[in-house]
Amino acid sequence: MKIQISDRPFAVTNLTLSTLIAELSTECLKVQALVNQLQLSSLTANQQAEILAELLAAAVHLHNHCDEDFQTLIAEEMENLPDNED
Repeated sequence: MKIQISDRPFAVTNLTLSTLIAELSTECLKVQALVNQLQLSSLTANQQAEILAELLAAAVHLHNHCDEDFQTLIAEEMENLPDNED
């Protein structure tokens, strides 16, 4: 399954964080597509098993992706934002 996301840059200054956000976006789109597939009424047991296996792999990937390092990068980016916007 090929999922396309926007080529526009994210409004963050850290290149690593930008890359991780792009990867997170792609994985979230994949999860949404799998959830949509599970709602189809005509799935065979084999199709259900394949979708669930892909969903499990995506969930594990998301869990690993959103680790403490990712959270720290987000917190650092937030700390670098200006205090006030007038």
